[in-house]
Amino acid sequence: MAKDSRNRWKSGPPRTRDQLQSYIPYLLNRLANRWNLDQNRDLSEHGINNVVFRTLSVLFIYKTLTVNEVAVLAVTEQSTASRMVESMVTSGLVKREIAEEDQRRRVVGLTPDGEALLRKVWPIMERNYDRLTAGIDPDEIEICARVLAKMVTNIRQNDI
Repeated sequence: MAKDSRNRWKSGPPRTRDQLQSYIPYLLNRLANRWNLDQNRDLSEHGINNVVFRTLSVLFIYKTLTVNEVAVLAVTEQSTASRMVESMVTSGLVKREIAEEDQRRRVVGLTPDGEALLRKVWPIMERNYDRLTAGIDPDEIEICARVLAKMVTNIRQNDI
């Protein structure tokens, strides 16, 4: 018989270790915290942190974004994204330009140096991802990714 996990937490906080270990927000926080600590430690050898790495990654995919869009997709506060983009412009990793489709809009894009740095540090993410997913069936990883994506959609406040 399948458990209805949506109703499990309506009667109060987890009361046991087993309940805590099956509480998704707790697991997500533990996972994200550990991931960020490890990534930041490993990326610091290259003079960057996880927010810079995520910014490089999303700009590689989207090509150009506003600072607000960077904040959403790089999972950081808008003020942090603004300061970080300024620093990345100064260091030559990104450039600011006027959007082609709207002359009033300022966007950020990767420079060749930014893309080169992303490619250089990508193996760090690959190594950490391999450690994260070690011993887990690829089908389970795919299911997990789909479920997490649905959860993100459920709580999304900013659509990009």
